[in-house]
Amino acid sequence: MNMDGGRKAASIVLVVFLAVGGMVLAPPPVLGQSVESLQKQIKKLQNALDAVKKQLNQVQKEQSRQKTQMARQKKEIAPLQKTVKRLSKVSISGGATGIIQGTFGVPSREGGDDTFAGGSFDLIFEYNPMKDWKVVLDLEAIGGNGPEQNFTTLHGLNGDLGTTNDNMTILEAYLEGVLFNKRLTLSAGKIDATNYIDGNAYGGDETSQFLSSGFLNNSVFSAPGNGPGVRARLDLISDRFYLEVVGMSQDPNNDTNTTDRIFEDVFGAVEVGVTPKLFGRPGNYRLWGTFDGAGSRIKKSTGRAENYTAMGVGLSFDQEVAKGLGLFFRLGYRDSQNTAYTTRSAWSIGAQLNVGQFVQARPKDVIGIAWGEISPTKRDFGRRATEEDLVEAYYNWFFTDNFQLSGIFQFINNRNGNSSLSDVTVVGARVQANF
Repeated sequence: MNMDGGRKAASIVLVVFLAVGGMVLAPPPVLGQSVESLQKQIKKLQNALDAVKKQLNQVQKEQSRQKTQMARQKKEIAPLQKTVKRLSKVSISGGATGIIQGTFGVPSREGGDDTFAGGSFDLIFEYNPMKDWKVVLDLEAIGGNGPEQNFTTLHGLNGDLGTTNDNMTILEAYLEGVLFNKRLTLSAGKIDATNYIDGNAYGGDETSQFLSSGFLNNSVFSAPGNGPGVRARLDLISDRFYLEVVGMSQDPNNDTNTTDRIFEDVFGAVEVGVTPKLFGRPGNYRLWGTFDGAGSRIKKSTGRAENYTAMGVGLSFDQEVAKGLGLFFRLGYRDSQNTAYTTRSAWSIGAQLNVGQFVQARPKDVIGIAWGEISPTKRDFGRRATEEDLVEAYYNWFFTDNFQLSGIFQFINNRNGNSSLSDVTVVGARVQANF
């Protein structure tokens, strides 16, 4: 084969290769159109994605704005939240008592028979600054004096009225805490010794039980009025055996609790209590003693008064003897040499009955009856002095947990230990509202 023929053959092969290659590599018409359509869809998706990104940016900006606003609001309400938190540690309770009493048998020289009305209002604040500790503030306002505005008795016919001269007073203000798994209780501040010594389940609340002071506490329990003091209770055997100790500033002249003479004279009291459940029924058996640093007596050798520590002793029992029936008994003696007091001994006995045991329609009504006797000192009332006796009965109508109405009857004999004074009957009513 000559050279011209070879070149011609090569040219033919090249032409065929290029023709076939063009046919293979050239995109078909349909495929080209699909790519173009896909590109358009991708562009649309890109536009949609851009729109979503734009909306997302707006949402993020709004969230950032709201977050900033919430942080500002949180900062603004932080003081209020602290106040609310503090207030959540404060509890408020109280009660209002209204009493009316009418007397029968009072001679005209002592004012004659009359009607007496009065009331009291208590507001109690409790603040818990920490676990097992509390601050207690008890405010009380009293208006009225009761029957003894006209005549006096040893027992006292109204234990609720006549103590604050129609003014608001801070009755109690103290700090109290419990320690050692609640076996030790400590209280300090302005306290009421009768809240801790000589208590009684059936005679100790003038707003719902007996009204006479002689049935609220033993009449010879010579505790000072509410004032500076400390108290400790140790539960030696939980719910079975305890020891109670109270120390207070004695104020015989009612002028030392607001001066630098606080605790110049000291009153002390100790109580030992046993709280068994006889035959499954609750009871309390208390024995107490008092030490009065403000005692005064006449020294025989000189006939002059001298200060000394006067002693007193007493007991207070209460026991449920049947379902809905409880009995109580108090007995007390004190040093008759102490010229600061005019009585030497007192006792009382009584019962409380739940009416619901007999009348199903009145399940929470209560009846109470008590008899008490106080012996005056011969020094103050003469050789012919005798015992003053008081009988009191009440019926407490229970309407709700926050409202009760009581009818009260009292009869007093040998007033002030004087058998020549007429007997007096007192009839009254009491309304109690709690919150």
